[in-house]
Amino acid sequence: MGEKAVPSPRRRRVKRSCPSCGPEPGGEEKKERGNPISVQLFPPELVEHIISFLPVRDVMALGQTCHYFHEVCDAEGVWRRICHRLSPRLREQDTKGLYFQAFGGRRRCLSKSVAPLLAHGYRRFLPTKDHVFILDYAGTLFFLKNALVSSTLGQIQWKRACRYVVLCRGAKDFASDPRCDTVYRKYLYVLATREQPGVVGTTGSRACDCVEVYLQSSGQRVFKMTFHHSMSFKQIVLVGQETQRALLLLTEEGKIYSLVVNETQLDQPRSYTVQLALRKVSRCLPHLRVACMASNQSSTLYITDPILRSWLQSPWPGG
Repeated sequence: MGEKAVPSPRRRRVKRSCPSCGPEPGGEEKKERGNPISVQLFPPELVEHIISFLPVRDVMALGQTCHYFHEVCDAEGVWRRICHRLSPRLREQDTKGLYFQAFGGRRRCLSKSVAPLLAHGYRRFLPTKDHVFILDYAGTLFFLKNALVSSTLGQIQWKRACRYVVLCRGAKDFASDPRCDTVYRKYLYVLATREQPGVVGTTGSRACDCVEVYLQSSGQRVFKMTFHHSMSFKQIVLVGQETQRALLLLTEEGKIYSLVVNETQLDQPRSYTVQLALRKVSRCLPHLRVACMASNQSSTLYITDPILRSWLQSPWPGG
């Protein structure tokens, strides 16, 4: 008599939507498939080591996918390895820090400045006439102040970025006078998101984009304009002279709007209405989706290729 074959147990394949989630309800059994390998099974040091080879923008995008990757991408070990990869000449104790190099005069040495310890990376820098502003990837804008300090020899010297304060939170982008000479950068325009109280008869509040104008010398806010909650912007650049300053605002859909303000009247305590208009490039070419902008005093560059945009905004090796 022949032996009766006993069916082997079927393996169950667990599907995961992300490494931190459990099995999906209603998972189907499949034949001849091995158990899936979860990233959570890897040692944390190995995951951090792998992530540290990604570009900074990819690390930030990966940290927004789920709670597990948010904790891993925010780990100190990941950013320490990234700093060493981008600037291999820095010592271990100098991993989190800022350096300034003066190109004028005979001495061209590096000088270490105070570093915002709470900053989530350094997304953008902007030196003005007297100070330095830094925007991190969490939307916090830091105000690095220069001051007169005493040197080791008892002399008074001018030191750049010797202390810092948080200027504002919830910032998306910021801009100042596009000219290279920092003397003209009197005001700082910050594109941010703020909670606005709801209309009468409704409960709760709405998040609205706004532009806040600060004095670069003191960090004092002198002007604010709030947009309708249906308008969402991601970038701001400036064009034109002080009396006819044009603010170009790029929406999430790739459209460009503009408005004009008079900087010479911003410090006067009064309120007025400005007109937000669709820019000619978006009006004549409605199919064109702009990825980012760059400007000088009299012209604007529109970049439509997102790959070129990521290449322009990625950190340079060793810098």
